[in-house]
Amino acid sequence: MNKYRVGLYEEIGGWIVVEAESKEQAKDIGEELLNEHGCDKLFYPQGDLTKYYGNHKHGDRSVEGCEEIK
Repeated sequence: MNKYRVGLYEEIGGWIVVEAESKEQAKDIGEELLNEHGCDKLFYPQGDLTKYYGNHKHGDRSVEGCEEIK
């Protein structure tokens, strides 16, 4: 059996709903949530993350390359 290194690419985007006192605070909360949980968990939530009403809007996936590892 050979080993291969496979390059993968995924881009997803969408919206979440947060409560904040300003637009800047809302962006900061969004960035913090994105860094902590990632889009996958925010758009397809379980548990406490369901309160953000994640809505997956678009996505693109592809295999970018493959090379044998020797």
